[in-house]
Amino acid sequence: MKKVLAALAIGMLLISSLEAAAPKNDPRLELMQDMRTMMDAMEQIQRGGLYSSTDEMKAGVKKLQGTLKSLESEEVKSILPKDQVYAYKFAQKTAQMLRMYSDDMIVSIEAGRMDNALDDYTQLLKQCTSCHIRIRNW
Repeated sequence: MKKVLAALAIGMLLISSLEAAAPKNDPRLELMQDMRTMMDAMEQIQRGGLYSSTDEMKAGVKKLQGTLKSLESEEVKSILPKDQVYAYKFAQKTAQMLRMYSDDMIVSIEAGRMDNALDDYTQLLKQCTSCHIRIRNW
């Protein structure tokens, strides 16, 4: 039992020291976290649409829109390929389109037009896919 506790304590010390050594304000890490949040938001919107939960869809849209600042910022250049000159402008345009479709989705939800809201979801997903295909060379 003492060996298990000692191993656990050593493991916790190692983990905490690694976390302390990691840079706290690394824009790449923050941007990658925003990308994961975008994926979570898209899943939340889809789940809300499938279960007819407009509140969940709106919460997903809000979460998605909260991350768009990172795509619109200069810091996004740190995760974009250096050899693709158009990458920054493309990311900016993608963020603009994501904002437009997500704003339209809110309008559609509030007007009770779920078919239009789900069409907006499809357009959001196309924007995500388009960016990943072009920028990440899939």
